[in-house]
Amino acid sequence: MNQILKFFTLGFIAFSLIGITACQKDDDDMTDPGNEQEVITTVQLEFTPELGGDVLTFVFSDPDGPGGQAPAVDNIELAANTTYEVTVEFIDNSGSTPVFITDEVQEEAEEHLVCYEVTGDLSPLTIKDQDMNGDALGLIATMMTGDAGSGDLTVSLKHEPVKDSATPCSTGETDVEATFQVTVN
Repeated sequence: MNQILKFFTLGFIAFSLIGITACQKDDDDMTDPGNEQEVITTVQLEFTPELGGDVLTFVFSDPDGPGGQAPAVDNIELAANTTYEVTVEFIDNSGSTPVFITDEVQEEAEEHLVCYEVTGDLSPLTIKDQDMNGDALGLIATMMTGDAGSGDLTVSLKHEPVKDSATPCSTGETDVEATFQVTVN
């Protein structure tokens, strides 16, 4: 009886070890260094008046990322009744040299979408650029201001949105979101 108990115990231990090693995940297969989520500390908007004039640059900077200290955000001041071309730049300033994430967004355009949401007296922005499939990308847009007023402009970079959805900006993961206060004079 004692040998049967030893045999059963050794068999159970061997079976358990096989089960434990079979269930371990191979971390090398689970990581894809080419698709790590990027760190974006800075969102820079440039407004270029369609009929000429100075380029206006506004910056959202959050060096410690979400949940830490409040970001530093420029207030946007625009001229009334003017059409602007708007370009956006996404930057990682967390290291010793800036990394321009916008280049990667452009290269992987099918997997990204820049969304613009306005509140208050602001007119919606119109996206002007597209990915290779003809779907909106959003690195370039236009904004037409009306009479004097104010509101907020929220810029979001979405990763893997469903671009043919009725509401593509409500899909995918948000890589960064920046809200600017806008005054139109």
